[in-house]
Amino acid sequence: MSNVINKVKSFFNTIRRNKINNFYCYKGFKKVDLLIYDDIFPHPVSGFRYEEFTVLLSNIVNSKIIMTNNAYPIVKTPIKEHKQHLNDFLQFNKQLKNKLKFKKGLVNINAKLFYCVFINNIFANLTWLEKYKIPFIFTLYPGGGFEVDDVASNKKLKKVFGSSMFRKVIVTQQYTKDYLLSNNFCKPEAIEFIFGGVVPQISIQKDITDRKSYLLKKETFDVCFCAAKYTARGEDKGYDVFIEFAHKMAANFEFIRFHIIGGFSENDIDVSLIKDKIQFYGYQKFAELSTIYKTMDVLISPNKPFFLGKGAFDGFPLGTVIEAALNGVVTIISDELKQNSIFVPDEELIIIDNKSSSIEKEVIDLIHNPKKLNLISENGRKKFMKIYSNEIQMKPRIELLRKEIEKYK
Repeated sequence: MSNVINKVKSFFNTIRRNKINNFYCYKGFKKVDLLIYDDIFPHPVSGFRYEEFTVLLSNIVNSKIIMTNNAYPIVKTPIKEHKQHLNDFLQFNKQLKNKLKFKKGLVNINAKLFYCVFINNIFANLTWLEKYKIPFIFTLYPGGGFEVDDVASNKKLKKVFGSSMFRKVIVTQQYTKDYLLSNNFCKPEAIEFIFGGVVPQISIQKDITDRKSYLLKKETFDVCFCAAKYTARGEDKGYDVFIEFAHKMAANFEFIRFHIIGGFSENDIDVSLIKDKIQFYGYQKFAELSTIYKTMDVLISPNKPFFLGKGAFDGFPLGTVIEAALNGVVTIISDELKQNSIFVPDEELIIIDNKSSSIEKEVIDLIHNPKKLNLISENGRKKFMKIYSNEIQMKPRIELLRKEIEKYK
């Protein structure tokens, strides 16, 4: 009897030592083919994760996802709202109910393959993945702890890629792939390059016949800026540059209007001189952006690399840019790191320097050439619809994961 008690005690002591992100890991008898982890799913503000994980759970039958709400404070969302987001998700995905695991207690992590996105998420789970010998694949997006030439980031990369459980990494930027190879973090055959990222397919399938453009259904020229707020003045996303541009344009064009979506307000940078021409929307659910975008003519994204940290950079283009383009908005964006290898400048989007004078030049040109505005709008939307279709984005991801799972029958 004492032996049984000792074994039980040993079991629970082992579990307690494997507490990760408010849940306790143990390797049970029941094994899934794919185990996903995420710290914000199914928050509607993160549209790419919402779409990707929903598609993976739907297409890989024996799968489940472990969810935490650790990232909610980052997007300024009360943690208590996670439960409501989960209920909203299940209204449209009832068939996935048994695949969603959000617990502070015991969680069976027995799986043939583990998957997550961002270096911080895979690094946080590495200890138990190695302990229980569970192979993993992850997507290395910009952000989420990944910074080039950063000591802390490089240590995480070395440890993750040096793990005996590492199998493949998906990268979405050529810049990321080149960085991994030039620093010998992993071998070329371990990298799967899929340009771009996943977006909700409702954005591609939507009907935009009711959208309004400058001199077509409306007399105003509407310019928007959409980004999360990580610094007081938003220099990393170019918010300071956008407001400088707005002041210059407002002084010369009575019919121009400015729209700010995301974490910024009139208190961040003084906009009192243009208060009658600027509107702030706050953070918006990804699915609701189209309501705003349908009246926008251009979206400006003058983001700057390496501002938040020595090696911090954004992917190209940002998710908010993609959503805008899919709604027929002309996207005017910076690309200091030369990450664009897909889109034709001045035909499908417009590339700028992250300076107000560069933005001003391009916007004035579009105001004087509404035909060009409409042509880039149409061409851009068609190209973005193709590149960000699930056929291009999700199909190779599913095939990659299935191929790895097949090795562990």
